[in-house]
Amino acid sequence: MRDRRGMLMLSAAGVLWGTLGPAVRALQDDGLATLSITFWRLVLATTVLFLLVGRPGLRALRTEASRPWRLLLVGVLFAVFQTTFFVGVKEAGVAVGTLVTLGIAPVAAAVVESVRERALPSARTVVTIGSAVLGLGLVCVASGADAAAAPRPLLGIGASLVSGLSYAASTMVSGPLTRRLGAVVITAASTAVALLVVAPFALAGGVAIPVGPRTLVGIAWLGVVTTVFTYVLFYAGLRTVRGSVAMILTLLEPATAVVIAVVAFGEPVTVAGTIGTLLLIGAVALLYLTPQGARIEAGAPPPA
Repeated sequence: MRDRRGMLMLSAAGVLWGTLGPAVRALQDDGLATLSITFWRLVLATTVLFLLVGRPGLRALRTEASRPWRLLLVGVLFAVFQTTFFVGVKEAGVAVGTLVTLGIAPVAAAVVESVRERALPSARTVVTIGSAVLGLGLVCVASGADAAAAPRPLLGIGASLVSGLSYAASTMVSGPLTRRLGAVVITAASTAVALLVVAPFALAGGVAIPVGPRTLVGIAWLGVVTTVFTYVLFYAGLRTVRGSVAMILTLLEPATAVVIAVVAFGEPVTVAGTIGTLLLIGAVALLYLTPQGARIEAGAPPPA
């Protein structure tokens, strides 16, 4: 049953995730490096999440420590996903970085599931993937329209593709963990591992200490709002709303990112970009409305 409250929670989660790319872009414009942003976001989010986990969650993590490879892999993939997403936003623009990352992830997951199940994809799946690829192509073409918004579009698109594939991989790997540990616990653990992965590189390159009200608010927004608070909304909504419907509702994320990119950063609106965006959103929506999409493991981490 599509509980109205659950739908509102998921819609709010999508909108809040849509602010992630623009917030990162603003911090980068203030001179904060990508690794520094990632580092401080993970520090803050990990701290808050472990306060929320409590003793039962810590006991579950101690039990899981006897077979840690899957948990470590999820954390590494999470770190790669986060860092390359920020690079994609910086080099290809907020709209393109967000859309490419979110667009490729569900398509990759569908392909892997077809291979794993040893079944040819249905005609609907082929149409879905074809529409997504065409949409991505149009969005990528449109990214070259403004050099200021996308200083190195090919690098940014490549980073966004890596980000999306890392997200898809972490989704598939984390499925069994979420059933054993729960959403908040696996999120806390994955952010902690990601922090351990990112910290040496960030410290070696010189972590900038956030100063100034705008920068501090930006880091707090990324760590607490777009990571911790939004996860709570997302998983609370999933209690009463079907997964396929939830994914469509959280597609408010790229829509929000595009609007903010155009309004706040002056990124251009092009015919190709608009058509590509519509094709991409339509493809992802169609994917998650099919029976194949409904079988994707529940409880995996959201895009940002």
